[in-house]
Amino acid sequence: MKISPVLRIATERGLDHSVWFTGQHHESIDDLIVDFGLSSSVVQPQSAKERSSIGKLLLWMPSTVYRCFRYVRSTRAESKTRPLVVVHGDTLSTWLGAVAGTCGGGEIVHLESGLSSGKWSDPFPEELLRRLTFRISSYALCPNNEAAERMAAYPKCVVINTRENTLLDCVRYALRNDSPENESKAQIVVSIHRFQNIYRKARLERIVREVVQLAELGWVFFILHPPTELRLKKYGLLNELRNTENVKLLPRMPYTEFLALMGNARVVLSDGGSNQEELSYLGVPTILYRDRSERPDGLGGNIVFRHEIATSLADALRNGEIDSLRRESRICRDIQPSKLTVDALATWSTSPAGDTAH
Repeated sequence: MKISPVLRIATERGLDHSVWFTGQHHESIDDLIVDFGLSSSVVQPQSAKERSSIGKLLLWMPSTVYRCFRYVRSTRAESKTRPLVVVHGDTLSTWLGAVAGTCGGGEIVHLESGLSSGKWSDPFPEELLRRLTFRISSYALCPNNEAAERMAAYPKCVVINTRENTLLDCVRYALRNDSPENESKAQIVVSIHRFQNIYRKARLERIVREVVQLAELGWVFFILHPPTELRLKKYGLLNELRNTENVKLLPRMPYTEFLALMGNARVVLSDGGSNQEELSYLGVPTILYRDRSERPDGLGGNIVFRHEIATSLADALRNGEIDSLRRESRICRDIQPSKLTVDALATWSTSPAGDTAH
Protein backbone atom coordinates (compact mmCIF):
# COMPACT_ATOMS: atom_id res chain seq x y z
CA MET A 1 0.00 0.00 0.00
CA LYS A 2 2.76 2.46 0.94
CA ILE A 3 4.38 2.10 -2.46
CA SER A 4 1.15 2.95 -4.33
CA PRO A 5 1.84 6.71 -4.59
CA VAL A 6 5.36 5.87 -5.77
CA LEU A 7 3.91 3.69 -8.54
CA ARG A 8 1.49 6.43 -9.60
CA ILE A 9 4.28 8.99 -9.96
CA ALA A 10 6.56 6.49 -11.71
CA THR A 11 3.79 5.80 -14.24
CA GLU A 12 3.16 9.51 -14.80
CA ARG A 13 6.87 10.06 -15.49
CA GLY A 14 7.21 7.05 -17.77
CA LEU A 15 9.76 5.36 -15.50
CA ASP A 16 10.03 1.74 -16.65
CA HIS A 17 8.92 -0.56 -13.84
CA SER A 18 6.88 -3.64 -13.05
CA VAL A 19 5.22 -4.90 -9.88
CA TRP A 20 5.78 -8.48 -8.75
CA PHE A 21 3.20 -9.59 -6.20
CA THR A 22 4.15 -12.35 -3.79
CA GLY A 23 0.53 -13.29 -3.11
CA GLN A 24 0.84 -13.12 0.68
CA HIS A 25 -2.30 -10.95 0.86
CA HIS A 26 -3.90 -11.31 -2.56
CA GLU A 27 -7.32 -9.91 -1.68
CA SER A 28 -5.81 -6.74 -0.24
CA ILE A 29 -3.80 -6.18 -3.42
CA ASP A 30 -6.88 -6.35 -5.65
CA ASP A 31 -8.57 -3.67 -3.53
CA LEU A 32 -5.41 -1.58 -3.58
CA ILE A 33 -5.18 -1.53 -7.38
CA VAL A 34 -8.75 -0.22 -7.56
CA ASP A 35 -8.39 2.21 -4.65
CA PHE A 36 -5.32 3.95 -6.05
CA GLY A 37 -6.09 3.52 -9.75
CA LEU A 38 -2.78 1.77 -10.40
CA SER A 39 -1.87 1.04 -14.02
CA SER A 40 1.63 -0.37 -13.52
CA SER A 41 2.60 -3.61 -15.25
CA VAL A 42 1.65 -6.31 -12.76
CA VAL A 43 2.85 -9.88 -12.32
CA GLN A 44 0.16 -11.67 -10.32
CA PRO A 45 0.86 -14.63 -7.99
CA GLN A 46 0.03 -18.19 -9.06
CA SER A 47 -2.38 -18.64 -6.16
CA ALA A 48 -4.97 -16.20 -4.87
CA LYS A 49 -5.31 -17.83 -1.44
CA GLU A 50 -4.84 -15.75 1.71
CA ARG A 51 -1.87 -16.88 3.85
CA SER A 52 -3.52 -16.57 7.25
CA SER A 53 -1.59 -19.14 9.30
CA ILE A 54 2.04 -20.00 10.01
CA GLY A 55 1.68 -23.37 8.27
CA LYS A 56 0.40 -21.79 5.07
CA LEU A 57 3.20 -19.22 5.15
CA LEU A 58 5.84 -21.95 5.47
CA LEU A 59 4.42 -23.74 2.43
CA TRP A 60 4.24 -20.49 0.48
CA MET A 61 7.80 -19.29 1.14
CA PRO A 62 10.02 -21.62 -1.00
CA SER A 63 8.01 -21.28 -4.21
CA THR A 64 7.72 -17.53 -3.73
CA VAL A 65 11.47 -17.06 -3.35
CA TYR A 66 12.17 -19.27 -6.36
CA ARG A 67 9.63 -17.55 -8.63
CA CYS A 68 10.85 -14.11 -7.61
CA PHE A 69 14.46 -15.16 -8.19
CA ARG A 70 13.61 -16.39 -11.70
CA TYR A 71 11.74 -13.19 -12.48
CA VAL A 72 14.62 -10.93 -11.41
CA ARG A 73 17.16 -13.10 -13.23
CA SER A 74 15.14 -13.03 -16.47
CA THR A 75 14.74 -9.25 -16.17
CA ARG A 76 18.49 -8.86 -15.82
CA ALA A 77 19.13 -11.12 -18.82
CA GLU A 78 16.70 -9.16 -21.02
CA SER A 79 17.90 -5.70 -19.99
CA LYS A 80 21.63 -6.54 -19.76
CA THR A 81 21.73 -4.44 -16.60
CA ARG A 82 21.33 -5.03 -12.87
CA PRO A 83 17.70 -4.17 -12.10
CA LEU A 84 16.66 -2.28 -9.01
CA VAL A 85 14.58 -4.53 -6.78
CA VAL A 86 12.45 -2.34 -4.53
CA VAL A 87 11.16 -3.84 -1.28
CA HIS A 88 9.31 -2.10 1.50
CA GLY A 89 9.10 -2.22 5.27
CA ASP A 90 9.42 -5.23 7.53
CA THR A 91 7.12 -8.00 6.31
CA LEU A 92 8.11 -11.53 5.39
CA SER A 93 7.65 -10.54 1.75
CA THR A 94 10.22 -7.77 2.25
CA TRP A 95 12.95 -10.16 3.33
CA LEU A 96 12.07 -12.87 0.79
CA GLY A 97 12.01 -10.32 -2.02
CA ALA A 98 15.38 -8.94 -0.94
CA VAL A 99 16.95 -12.41 -0.84
CA ALA A 100 15.48 -13.45 -4.19
CA GLY A 101 16.43 -10.11 -5.75
CA THR A 102 20.03 -10.36 -4.58
CA CYS A 103 20.39 -13.95 -5.75
CA GLY A 104 18.82 -13.04 -9.09
CA GLY A 105 21.42 -10.35 -9.75
CA GLY A 106 19.46 -7.27 -8.75
CA GLU A 107 20.33 -4.47 -6.35
CA ILE A 108 18.07 -3.95 -3.37
CA VAL A 109 16.32 -0.65 -2.66
CA HIS A 110 14.74 -0.65 0.79
CA LEU A 111 11.89 1.79 1.36
CA GLU A 112 11.04 2.73 4.95
CA SER A 113 14.58 1.72 5.81
CA GLY A 114 16.52 2.28 9.02
CA LEU A 115 13.64 2.07 11.51
CA SER A 116 14.36 0.01 14.62
CA SER A 117 12.76 -0.71 17.98
CA GLY A 118 16.21 -1.22 19.52
CA LYS A 119 15.50 -4.85 20.40
CA TRP A 120 15.90 -7.54 17.74
CA SER A 121 13.13 -9.75 19.15
CA ASP A 122 10.44 -7.09 19.60
CA PRO A 123 8.33 -6.86 17.59
CA PHE A 124 8.99 -10.36 16.30
CA PRO A 125 9.56 -11.20 13.51
CA GLU A 126 9.33 -7.70 12.01
CA GLU A 127 12.39 -6.25 13.74
CA LEU A 128 14.55 -9.21 12.73
CA LEU A 129 13.33 -9.02 9.13
CA ARG A 130 14.23 -5.33 8.98
CA ARG A 131 17.74 -5.88 10.26
CA LEU A 132 18.35 -8.71 7.81
CA THR A 133 17.14 -6.52 4.95
CA PHE A 134 19.43 -3.66 6.04
CA ARG A 135 22.45 -5.87 5.51
CA ILE A 136 21.79 -6.66 1.85
CA SER A 137 20.40 -3.30 0.72
CA SER A 138 22.36 -1.23 -1.79
CA TYR A 139 20.08 1.77 -1.35
CA ALA A 140 18.09 2.95 1.67
CA LEU A 141 15.21 5.44 1.60
CA CYS A 142 14.71 6.51 5.21
CA PRO A 143 11.69 8.36 6.68
CA ASN A 144 13.54 10.37 9.36
CA ASN A 145 16.96 11.53 10.56
CA GLU A 146 17.46 8.74 13.08
CA ALA A 147 16.77 6.06 10.47
CA ALA A 148 19.14 7.73 7.98
CA GLU A 149 21.90 7.87 10.59
CA ARG A 150 21.42 4.19 11.36
CA MET A 151 21.74 3.19 7.71
CA ALA A 152 24.82 5.41 7.28
CA ALA A 153 26.65 2.80 9.36
CA TYR A 154 26.45 0.45 6.35
CA PRO A 155 29.30 1.76 4.15
CA LYS A 156 28.15 0.07 0.93
CA CYS A 157 24.62 1.47 1.17
CA VAL A 158 23.54 4.76 -0.45
CA VAL A 159 21.22 6.60 1.95
CA ILE A 160 18.54 9.24 1.27
CA ASN A 161 16.34 10.83 3.93
CA THR A 162 12.83 11.41 2.54
CA ARG A 163 11.86 13.10 5.88
CA GLU A 164 8.52 11.26 6.01
CA ASN A 165 7.17 7.89 4.99
CA THR A 166 5.41 7.48 1.64
CA LEU A 167 2.39 6.60 3.76
CA LEU A 168 1.81 10.34 4.16
CA ASP A 169 1.02 10.52 0.44
CA CYS A 170 -1.30 7.51 0.79
CA VAL A 171 -3.28 9.33 3.46
CA ARG A 172 -3.45 12.49 1.38
CA TYR A 173 -4.67 10.54 -1.64
CA ALA A 174 -7.24 8.53 0.31
CA LEU A 175 -8.72 11.68 1.85
CA ARG A 176 -8.47 13.86 -1.25
CA ASN A 177 -12.27 14.12 -1.69
CA ASP A 178 -13.72 13.42 1.74
CA SER A 179 -13.00 15.00 5.09
CA PRO A 180 -13.42 12.75 8.15
CA GLU A 181 -14.96 15.66 10.03
CA ASN A 182 -17.94 15.59 7.68
CA GLU A 183 -18.89 12.03 8.58
CA SER A 184 -20.72 10.72 11.63
CA LYS A 185 -18.34 9.83 14.42
CA ALA A 186 -17.49 6.22 15.11
CA GLN A 187 -16.83 5.42 18.74
CA ILE A 188 -14.00 2.87 18.92
CA VAL A 189 -12.08 1.05 16.20
CA VAL A 190 -10.01 -2.06 16.95
CA SER A 191 -7.37 -3.48 14.58
CA ILE A 192 -5.18 -6.21 16.07
CA HIS A 193 -3.12 -8.64 14.00
CA ARG A 194 0.48 -8.88 15.22
CA PHE A 195 2.00 -12.26 15.97
CA GLN A 196 2.87 -11.30 19.55
CA ASN A 197 -0.76 -10.48 20.37
CA ILE A 198 -2.82 -13.04 18.48
CA TYR A 199 -0.59 -16.09 19.12
CA ARG A 200 -0.55 -15.56 22.88
CA LYS A 201 -3.87 -16.66 24.31
CA ALA A 202 -3.57 -14.60 27.50
CA ARG A 203 -2.88 -11.40 25.54
CA LEU A 204 -5.74 -11.94 23.12
CA GLU A 205 -8.11 -12.77 25.97
CA ARG A 206 -7.11 -9.54 27.72
CA ILE A 207 -7.77 -7.52 24.57
CA VAL A 208 -11.18 -9.13 24.09
CA ARG A 209 -12.09 -8.38 27.73
CA GLU A 210 -11.23 -4.72 27.21
CA VAL A 211 -13.26 -4.59 24.01
CA VAL A 212 -16.27 -6.01 25.84
CA GLN A 213 -15.90 -3.37 28.59
CA LEU A 214 -15.57 -0.57 26.03
CA ALA A 215 -18.71 -1.74 24.25
CA GLU A 216 -20.68 -0.64 27.33
CA LEU A 217 -19.81 2.96 26.36
CA GLY A 218 -20.72 2.80 22.66
CA TRP A 219 -20.12 1.11 19.33
CA VAL A 220 -16.91 -0.86 18.84
CA PHE A 221 -15.86 -1.69 15.27
CA PHE A 222 -13.56 -4.73 15.36
CA ILE A 223 -11.62 -5.49 12.17
CA LEU A 224 -11.28 -9.23 11.54
CA HIS A 225 -7.89 -9.71 9.91
CA PRO A 226 -7.84 -13.33 8.64
CA PRO A 227 -5.08 -14.50 11.08
CA THR A 228 -6.85 -12.72 13.97
CA GLU A 229 -10.15 -14.36 13.13
CA LEU A 230 -8.51 -17.80 13.09
CA ARG A 231 -6.97 -17.30 16.54
CA LEU A 232 -10.18 -15.90 18.00
CA LYS A 233 -11.95 -19.06 16.82
CA LYS A 234 -9.21 -21.31 18.16
CA TYR A 235 -9.35 -19.73 21.62
CA GLY A 236 -13.16 -19.65 21.71
CA LEU A 237 -13.28 -15.84 21.76
CA LEU A 238 -15.03 -15.07 18.49
CA ASN A 239 -18.51 -15.94 19.74
CA GLU A 240 -17.94 -13.78 22.81
CA LEU A 241 -17.40 -10.79 20.53
CA ARG A 242 -20.34 -11.74 18.32
CA ASN A 243 -22.64 -11.97 21.32
CA THR A 244 -21.56 -8.63 22.83
CA GLU A 245 -23.98 -5.79 22.29
CA ASN A 246 -22.47 -2.79 20.45
CA VAL A 247 -19.58 -4.83 18.98
CA LYS A 248 -19.64 -4.86 15.18
CA LEU A 249 -17.27 -7.32 13.49
CA LEU A 250 -16.03 -6.07 10.12
CA PRO A 251 -13.99 -7.84 7.44
CA ARG A 252 -10.73 -6.26 6.34
CA MET A 253 -11.78 -3.44 4.04
CA PRO A 254 -10.34 -1.32 1.20
CA TYR A 255 -7.78 1.22 2.35
CA THR A 256 -9.82 4.36 1.73
CA GLU A 257 -12.79 2.95 3.69
CA PHE A 258 -10.59 1.85 6.57
CA LEU A 259 -8.82 5.20 6.77
CA ALA A 260 -12.16 7.03 6.86
CA LEU A 261 -13.33 4.71 9.64
CA MET A 262 -10.24 5.43 11.74
CA GLY A 263 -10.38 9.14 10.98
CA ASN A 264 -13.90 9.31 12.41
CA ALA A 265 -13.10 7.35 15.57
CA ARG A 266 -13.07 8.64 19.11
CA VAL A 267 -10.18 6.26 19.78
CA VAL A 268 -8.37 3.50 17.87
CA LEU A 269 -6.89 0.37 19.46
CA SER A 270 -4.16 -1.07 17.26
CA ASP A 271 -0.85 -2.92 17.15
CA GLY A 272 0.03 -1.93 13.58
CA GLY A 273 3.03 0.18 12.63
CA SER A 274 1.26 1.62 9.59
CA ASN A 275 -1.78 2.43 11.70
CA GLN A 276 0.49 4.29 14.11
CA GLU A 277 1.78 6.48 11.28
CA GLU A 278 -1.63 7.05 9.70
CA LEU A 279 -3.18 8.03 13.01
CA SER A 280 -0.28 10.34 13.84
CA TYR A 281 -1.13 12.23 10.64
CA LEU A 282 -4.85 12.27 11.49
CA GLY A 283 -4.37 13.18 15.16
CA VAL A 284 -6.86 10.55 16.39
CA PRO A 285 -6.28 9.23 19.95
CA THR A 286 -4.61 5.83 19.64
CA ILE A 287 -3.74 3.03 22.06
CA LEU A 288 -0.87 0.80 20.89
CA TYR A 289 -0.94 -2.80 22.06
CA ARG A 290 2.84 -3.10 21.85
CA ASP A 291 5.70 -2.88 24.33
CA ARG A 292 7.77 -0.67 22.03
CA SER A 293 7.75 0.71 18.51
CA GLU A 294 10.39 1.30 15.86
CA ARG A 295 8.52 4.44 14.79
CA PRO A 296 8.50 7.80 16.62
CA ASP A 297 5.31 8.96 14.89
CA GLY A 298 2.70 10.29 17.31
CA LEU A 299 4.43 9.05 20.46
CA GLY A 300 4.15 11.68 23.17
CA GLY A 301 1.25 13.22 21.27
CA ASN A 302 -1.93 11.46 20.22
CA ILE A 303 -0.49 7.94 20.60
CA VAL A 304 0.35 6.04 23.79
CA PHE A 305 1.25 2.45 24.61
CA ARG A 306 -1.37 0.43 26.46
CA HIS A 307 0.94 -0.03 29.47
CA GLU A 308 1.17 3.76 29.86
CA ILE A 309 -2.47 3.95 30.92
CA ALA A 310 -2.82 2.79 34.53
CA THR A 311 -6.60 2.41 34.59
CA SER A 312 -8.93 0.36 32.43
CA LEU A 313 -9.53 1.86 29.00
CA ALA A 314 -13.20 2.22 29.82
CA ASP A 315 -12.34 4.39 32.84
CA ALA A 316 -9.77 6.36 30.80
CA LEU A 317 -12.47 7.05 28.23
CA ARG A 318 -15.00 8.06 30.88
CA ASN A 319 -12.64 10.51 32.63
CA GLY A 320 -11.46 12.17 29.41
CA GLU A 321 -7.87 10.90 29.59
CA ILE A 322 -8.08 9.38 26.12
CA ASP A 323 -9.98 12.30 24.56
CA SER A 324 -7.23 14.66 25.72
CA LEU A 325 -4.81 12.91 23.36
CA ARG A 326 -6.50 14.28 20.23
CA ARG A 327 -4.28 16.49 18.06
CA GLU A 328 -4.66 18.58 14.93
CA SER A 329 -4.35 16.78 11.59
CA ARG A 330 -0.98 17.20 9.89
CA ILE A 331 -1.67 15.67 6.46
CA CYS A 332 -1.28 19.00 4.64
CA ARG A 333 2.46 19.36 5.18
CA ASP A 334 4.48 20.23 2.08
CA ILE A 335 6.85 17.25 2.29
CA GLN A 336 6.41 14.85 -0.66
CA PRO A 337 8.23 11.61 0.22
CA SER A 338 6.92 9.68 -2.80
CA LYS A 339 8.24 12.31 -5.21
CA LEU A 340 11.64 12.20 -3.52
CA THR A 341 11.56 8.41 -3.77
CA VAL A 342 10.86 8.42 -7.51
CA ASP A 343 13.54 11.08 -8.04
CA ALA A 344 16.05 8.77 -6.38
CA LEU A 345 14.90 5.68 -8.28
CA ALA A 346 15.12 7.52 -11.60
CA THR A 347 18.70 8.59 -10.80
CA TRP A 348 19.84 5.20 -9.58
CA SER A 349 18.29 3.36 -12.54
CA THR A 350 20.57 5.25 -14.95
CA SER A 351 23.76 5.62 -12.91
CA PRO A 352 26.75 3.33 -13.52
CA ALA A 353 27.80 0.68 -11.04
CA GLY A 354 31.13 -0.74 -12.10
CA ASP A 355 30.64 -2.17 -15.60
CA THR A 356 26.84 -2.29 -15.41
CA ALA A 357 23.95 0.11 -15.02
CA HIS A 358 21.22 -0.29 -12.44
